[in-house]
Amino acid sequence: MALSRKHSQNQQRGFTLLEVLIAVTITAVIGLGVWQVISGVVTSRDRVNELSEQFDGLQRAMLLMERDLMQVVNRPARDIYGDFQPALSSREEDFSLLLTRQGWRNPLGIRRSGLQRVGWEYTGSELRRRYWPMVDQGQEDDSRDVLLLEDVKSLEVRFLDSNRSWQSEWPTDEVMAGLTSGSRPDIPLPLGIEVTFEHERFGTLVRTFALPDFDPAIAQGVLNQVNEAASEADEEDSEEASEEQSDADSGVTEQGG
Repeated sequence: MALSRKHSQNQQRGFTLLEVLIAVTITAVIGLGVWQVISGVVTSRDRVNELSEQFDGLQRAMLLMERDLMQVVNRPARDIYGDFQPALSSREEDFSLLLTRQGWRNPLGIRRSGLQRVGWEYTGSELRRRYWPMVDQGQEDDSRDVLLLEDVKSLEVRFLDSNRSWQSEWPTDEVMAGLTSGSRPDIPLPLGIEVTFEHERFGTLVRTFALPDFDPAIAQGVLNQVNEAASEADEEDSEEASEEQSDADSGVTEQGG
């Protein structure tokens, strides 16, 4: 009877406290390792997404700047006081670069010009782009502002003049001294523009843009040639139509006779 009771107690014996502590420790170590792996994966994903967003912003800013500079036109604009401002200028207090560009797309067919006034603004840490629906500004500020790039530490713009010399401001001091107040400025565009800015993550970036070589006299000559060719074509079409009408009238007369 005593032996049977002792055997039953041995069968009901469970884990000891030491065994439970060892099992809990092993489970905790495995869980900690899994948590560290998952945390590393999530952190890496967040960093990649952040870097991808910043790189997309950088590409978008460079693309918009390239479009603006490649489609710049020498069309002066009027400010809110009605005074003329150069088509391209870096002397505005609020903007690092102010210009007039063409090629403003109009997919909705709105009755407006294809020209657009654009200003690039550096606030000390952000690169922003502002544009106006009308080239000549009115009394009301209807401009629209877009944030393009953050964490910008510095921005510098240089201009290549006709003498192949870099200028820190445009128009140059000599050109500004020769302007007459209230008159329409006739200032040629620079040959090129160099934009240098320092980004907190991407470092120093330099882009050089060659501006379109646009000569108004040559453009007007080409336009005159096109108009003359169109006029000659219209005259030839009119003569051919008259001859065909004369032939038709002659045929009708012969048949009647």
